[in-house]
Amino acid sequence: MGRFFLCSYWPLVKTLGGRRAVEAYALPPYANGMSRREPDFEHPMPALTSSSRGRGFVPRLAVGDTVLFTTTKGRWGGVPGRPAHWRLVAVLEVAERFGSHADAAAWYAARRMRPPGNLVVDGNPPLPVPLTIHHGEVHDGDWDAVCADRAAECGTVLACETRVLDLFDPPPIVQDDWLALFGTVPNTRTPPEISEAQFDRLLAIADDRREPDLRRAA
Repeated sequence: MGRFFLCSYWPLVKTLGGRRAVEAYALPPYANGMSRREPDFEHPMPALTSSSRGRGFVPRLAVGDTVLFTTTKGRWGGVPGRPAHWRLVAVLEVAERFGSHADAAAWYAARRMRPPGNLVVDGNPPLPVPLTIHHGEVHDGDWDAVCADRAAECGTVLACETRVLDLFDPPPIVQDDWLALFGTVPNTRTPPEISEAQFDRLLAIADDRREPDLRRAA
């Protein structure tokens, strides 16, 4: 059995610029908002790299480990009066581990798949600013230079199987859920390891809050 981790990210709908991108380009609202999607949930086999957190997370993981992704805290959905909450968006299971972005890109190419957007390799440029959350300077050329530096310093890449994914209306997780499970709101800046029981409970909470037709489909 692998281990379980809890991670958060910024979706496109976090900012006005990202919401405009969703409308203008018909993008999934809860896709990752970065110019190098970390991870690229829209890919059939997303990859995890060190572009966002350096050495603090991805190198710790092994094949068979599972990562549950939520948004950061926000008033998602634009409903007046709705309290700030989180959304449970995806569950990825590590299927393959590579020592460099180039090795990972070759593996994807051998399977006739494009490289995920967060692989820093020739022919795989970052997304243009209009397709991102437009969050200040972190989406200009300087930010991609940071990604390139981190890929050179820590080239670990994890190709993942998608186990759960909802990029359009993911179910909410509220503060009371965190308090009941952890006694606090977990700090995901460095994604923590959680127990299998906590992981299962989070999935059960999310499933209970899905729309009935989506629950049946899942």
